[in-house]
Amino acid sequence: MNVGILMITHSDIGKQMLLTATSVFGKNPFRVEILSVDNYDHPNDVKELGQKYVKFLDKGNGVLILTDIIGTTPSNIAKSINHKNIRVVAGLNLSMLLNVFNYPTNSLNDLADKAIEGGIAGIMKL
Repeated sequence: MNVGILMITHSDIGKQMLLTATSVFGKNPFRVEILSVDNYDHPNDVKELGQKYVKFLDKGNGVLILTDIIGTTPSNIAKSINHKNIRVVAGLNLSMLLNVFNYPTNSLNDLADKAIEGGIAGIMKL
C-alpha cells in the first residue's frame, strides 16, 4: 500500500490544490483526505478529526501531512497530531503536490523530501 496524504489547509486551498493537481497529472495516485480549517473552527476539534484521518489513511506505510503556511493554525494542528508514522511538510504549492504525485510507491521519508524538492523548485523569480 502507498503512503496516505492528509492536506490540512486554510479554507478550500487543499481541495482546490488537489483538484488542480489531479487535472494536470491526469489522476490522483494516492489516498488523500483534506482537512479545511476556517477561522470559526476550534483547533482541538480539527486536531481530533486530523487524528482520525491519519489513522484511516495509514495502511502501514505512514501518512504525509501537507499544510499551507508554517506557524499558522493548520500547520500547528499538523505538528500536534500524535502518530508514530507521519511527516509534516509546510509551504504547500502546486509544484510540491505534482512532484509527490510522481512517486506514489516511494517511502514516507522519501516523499517528504520529494515534497520539499518540488515545492522549492516551483519558486523562482521570473
